[in-house]
Amino acid sequence: MSTVYTVGHSTHELDYFINLLKPYSIDILIDVRSMPASSYNPQYNKEPFSYFLKENNIKYLHFGNEFGARHDDDNYLDKNGVVDFEKYRESYQFQSGIDRLDIGISNGHKIVLMCSEGDPLDCHRFSMISVHLEEIGIGIKHIMKDNTLLSHTELEKELIKKYDRKLPKPDLFNQNIGAKDQLKKAYELHNKEIGWKNENKNFGEF
Repeated sequence: MSTVYTVGHSTHELDYFINLLKPYSIDILIDVRSMPASSYNPQYNKEPFSYFLKENNIKYLHFGNEFGARHDDDNYLDKNGVVDFEKYRESYQFQSGIDRLDIGISNGHKIVLMCSEGDPLDCHRFSMISVHLEEIGIGIKHIMKDNTLLSHTELEKELIKKYDRKLPKPDLFNQNIGAKDQLKKAYELHNKEIGWKNENKNFGEF
């Protein structure tokens, strides 16, 4: 199975960040932020950051249109104006990103997807992008901010724990609820919690 890594830049100094990547021989970093800039951490603004990566023999690519979290097309928003990850994964933009990623993997590149949040459980790279990659046979490893490495399955277990009280449970009237049903619901709850919301439109009842 091919492996793609994910990482969050958090508030790391650049030297610390690059040392997170070195053990995995990363040679391509795909920035999945919709806006490749940070007022709090300007070292990760696109221009200086891409130059820094180049000095460390890593190619920078920005997939904001393909893998970014912010979309204002009504086709990808739920009734409250929050980006629906499941709907967006069906879009041409997302699928074109998958195609480009697959080309990179096929050419033998070691790829990491980067967003801003240090913890992937706070980020769309986990519940919008990585879950799909796992489903199509691309293994995901999440580089944590403390320099540990977790599999996507391990993080899914954490996701289940986080939403345990809100997940459907088998009972006398619903005996067929299983682990897959609970995981699907957990992803839906996570989407609603961390998904970007378009505040400029009124999605209420008329």
